[in-house]
Amino acid sequence: MSRGRAGRKLTLAVGLALLASLVAPGSSAVAAANGAEYVRAKAVVLPATTGPATPSIAADRFWELQLNLCNSGIAGCYSQGRSIPEAAGLISQVRPNLVTLNEICANDVPDRLAPALAQAWPGDRIYHVFNPAVRRDTGTPVKCNNGQDYGNAVLGRVSAASYQGVNAWRGKYTSQDSGNEQRTFACAYAVGDHLACATHLSASSEPEALAQCRSLLFDVVPSIRSAEGLVGKTIVGGDFNLEYDTADPENAQKCVPSGHIRKGDGDVQHVVFSNDNAFVSTTRYGMTHTDHDGFLVRLTKP
Repeated sequence: MSRGRAGRKLTLAVGLALLASLVAPGSSAVAAANGAEYVRAKAVVLPATTGPATPSIAADRFWELQLNLCNSGIAGCYSQGRSIPEAAGLISQVRPNLVTLNEICANDVPDRLAPALAQAWPGDRIYHVFNPAVRRDTGTPVKCNNGQDYGNAVLGRVSAASYQGVNAWRGKYTSQDSGNEQRTFACAYAVGDHLACATHLSASSEPEALAQCRSLLFDVVPSIRSAEGLVGKTIVGGDFNLEYDTADPENAQKCVPSGHIRKGDGDVQHVVFSNDNAFVSTTRYGMTHTDHDGFLVRLTKP
């Protein structure tokens, strides 16, 4: 793995143009933070559904499931799309409040994963926000081998009683490694309930991965919270391509701001959350059709 920092940054004008090309019509409020550019976007919110009664849970229970599903069709861990129904089954089983997703194709969420979460929470509101990775050479979305855009997504649930709408943000790091796949993030603010972001950081340079992680956690997230008038209730999950290792200059703990807590899967997946969410426990779920475990972090929130 390369340890050298690529250090190649897009100019602000080029970066904003690329972002504008990737957001839906009507997106606005282009912003820049240290090491990233991002814009307001539109979340997809499913109509409330009906279904069989599900077991009741404590109102303050908040569970986050992190999944890297290796569904591009290009990487060696690809399993002919079978990671998606496997993940849908895990979502139905676990009933998380939030799912952060990496290495998926654009239709994986609306076709399989969002319906699984909706079936787990009949009557509540389910939202999702997808953001593709970007090709360095063309400035266009990276594609799965099926032709769909490839990237990250936030998939979440808000109780019917608490639902006040969902605001979305999508962005790209200006600091990238020298590869053609440029890394991005997706964020969603469920108004009055929580802010959640998903990201997949550089795989070829740990210094770049740490720089991207710090940009998101130290700059982008506080800026979005300020724009939304939110204090606390924040969760960021993803494949950081960083390990927790106090002897490593690129220790994952170095991208955890004050007032936040990090929990990892023992490898490169992490969930960072504001400490107004109380930590309960974690569970790793072995996955047959991807090379990463499903990583569940159980929280309670005020």
